[in-house]
Amino acid sequence: MMRFGNCGSGFGGMGFMGGGFWLYSIIILLIIIAAVYLINNNHNHRNKVSALEVLNQEYAKGNVSDDDYKKRKENLNS
Repeated sequence: MMRFGNCGSGFGGMGFMGGGFWLYSIIILLIIIAAVYLINNNHNHRNKVSALEVLNQEYAKGNVSDDDYKKRKENLNS
């Protein structure tokens, strides 16, 4: 019977216990790192928007001068 090399294994014959375990572990670790990064980045973005809203409200109330408002807004947007 003719056999085609490593046909039955997805990673060149490594399988799960023969070394493929490390590859699967690295892939899962990268997915977790990407998820944490995306969640953290989204949280930081919401904080910036919220700080800008507070600044706008304080400016509208007259509690912040024009120059101070411009400087703070520039700092928040950078």
